[in-house]
Amino acid sequence: MHLWIRKIMLLTTIVTWCTVMVYPQKKVACIGDSITKGLGIKNGNKTYPERLQELLGSNYDVQNFGFSGATLLRKGHKPYVETTEYRQALAFQPDIAVIALGINDTDPRNWPNYGDEFEQDYGLLIGDLIKTNPHIAIYICTLTPIFSGHPRFLSGTRDWYQEISLLIPKIAKNNQVKLIDINGQLKSRIDLFEDNIHPNAVGATLIAKQVHRALTGVKQPLSVDLNFGDHMVLQRNRENQIAGKASSHERVTLHFNHKVYQGEANENGHWSIRLPSMPAGGPYEIVIRSEDEEVKLKDVLFGDVYLASGQSNMAFELKHALASDSLIQIKAPHIRLFKSANLVQTNSTTWDLTTLEKINNLDFFSGKWSLPTKGNKADFSAVAYAFAIEIASKTNIPIGIVELDVPGSNTESWIDRTTLEQDNLLATYIHNWRKSDFIQDFCRTRSDQNLALATQKYQRHPYDPSFNFEAGVVHWLKTQFTAILWYQGESNAHNIELHELLFKTLVSSWRHQLQQQLPFYYVQLSSINLPSWPRFRDSQRKLNQQTEDTYMAISSDVGDPLDVHPKNKVIIGKRLANLALAHTYKYQINADYPSFKYHKKKEKTIDVYFNNTKTLTTRNNQPLQGFILIDKKGFTHQPARLSIQKNRVTIHLPEHIIITEIRYAYSPYTTANLENESGVPASTFSFKID
Repeated sequence: MHLWIRKIMLLTTIVTWCTVMVYPQKKVACIGDSITKGLGIKNGNKTYPERLQELLGSNYDVQNFGFSGATLLRKGHKPYVETTEYRQALAFQPDIAVIALGINDTDPRNWPNYGDEFEQDYGLLIGDLIKTNPHIAIYICTLTPIFSGHPRFLSGTRDWYQEISLLIPKIAKNNQVKLIDINGQLKSRIDLFEDNIHPNAVGATLIAKQVHRALTGVKQPLSVDLNFGDHMVLQRNRENQIAGKASSHERVTLHFNHKVYQGEANENGHWSIRLPSMPAGGPYEIVIRSEDEEVKLKDVLFGDVYLASGQSNMAFELKHALASDSLIQIKAPHIRLFKSANLVQTNSTTWDLTTLEKINNLDFFSGKWSLPTKGNKADFSAVAYAFAIEIASKTNIPIGIVELDVPGSNTESWIDRTTLEQDNLLATYIHNWRKSDFIQDFCRTRSDQNLALATQKYQRHPYDPSFNFEAGVVHWLKTQFTAILWYQGESNAHNIELHELLFKTLVSSWRHQLQQQLPFYYVQLSSINLPSWPRFRDSQRKLNQQTEDTYMAISSDVGDPLDVHPKNKVIIGKRLANLALAHTYKYQINADYPSFKYHKKKEKTIDVYFNNTKTLTTRNNQPLQGFILIDKKGFTHQPARLSIQKNRVTIHLPEHIIITEIRYAYSPYTTANLENESGVPASTFSFKID
């Protein structure tokens, strides 16, 4: 061998030896159960400790001390402290220990018997590690998710999982060790958990990245979250939170209205700064700075912000609506729009593999704040824009509308997973939704078409329970809103009783997640020749009466017998606006529909009394129609005669027939025409007669 080659090899050896001597490897012990061990990893893919080793590089020595089935509890059915892996971890004398235990403690053999000892046993494990190296850095991890398809989910695991999840941050604080949240990125990724408890290789990579961030910090550019930008509207008269990303622990300053506000990015690189309450007005400029970077937000208004959501009738674009030309042409300087575009439409097509992967990654919605140009208005929700321009013109307050909708989507898809899993009925089918009769057949058939190329057991889809919450609503959880606009129900009209549960769950879920007791202004389904819709409309009326701070706009008078997307949308937006003007802005107008109050039965007549009206009338003063009578055998009859006196309708009964029920606007496509003095139509309703 040439002398010069030998010299180079010797020099390389010396440099390597010196590097090791000066910078000795940090030893990292990954302690855990089957998730650390890698039980869910297939086809030779790498476990999370192996991925962590790749991320940390040669200056670290990462060892996997996971043991499948291990419990943290020392009296559990398989205590970690009795395993060979435990003894090996102690003998390793790690500089860093990452502990991920607790999943198996949710087993009924463990938590009911020994749960009270969990804190103590975790403290003992931490103490054992400190004895091996007094300078050790210990990190304990939140639990990875257990999804409702797991066989013991409803038999106690769900509840015990929650108890342990609440204890772990407390244990970290009391033992002065650091906490790593590995749950946050995984709780919305059921696609990564084929057996509902063990993450696959992609899940293991996400865990490794989160642990790596905790150990080394994050280096990333200064930015704001996607719901902030030029032309945005912030909610007036409330504190608003501006949030974004920067490098870990980097100082961030926000310059606004001649004042400076300070914040700092946390270990994951997230920062947030609160702005003080401001009255309606603008425009303002917000400047955000880190040490070397700057982000400017221009043309910022303070006003009222609304979230407009639902399915295709909310998504119906202004350019396709009747009488929309004037709205498109008229200037609207006080309105700002945020349209959340869908990655792909849920039409009758098969999606490619790239699209399927993006959907699994929850990369479905995109958008930004924009000015109300003719083009932006034309492509925006007709209902939401008609609402916005009516409110802005009446109040002279800047209005921001966030459109977040998916054609065909069901109610389940808009509710957060934790809330769904807390309900004993909903938890039984949400993981198996594509084969469940609780999901409308349209949603199942259409998703089968879209997902024909999918190979994963839990491939995601916008009709998948919780998907639209996890992919869309979650980005707006720290936004202050005035109210919610909601137009949905078509994809739940097959099961009225289930929808009654789902709608109430949706309202309470969003109020809880947004931490605001927001009014819901929603649209009752229109009229069309679909047999379940009259009962569904009646059910929506009852939900309005049963659910606090909800207000319903009628649309049955502008329906279409054959088209599920009637084009007369501008009037629906105005009806929602009138409801908001009456209930949020306290205008002295009667915007509510005439609703059934009570009835009085006489020998040959029945008087039906209504709320929300002084003087009932009919559309265009035509003869009153829409009432039908049901006899004791279930046959239908027409009233002998109808008459109106102020706030009541008198129904003259047919001779020699015992009537047991009265229905109004109960034809699927109805021509019922009762309305109040403000021109607001009466809702579909029914009542029994004793």
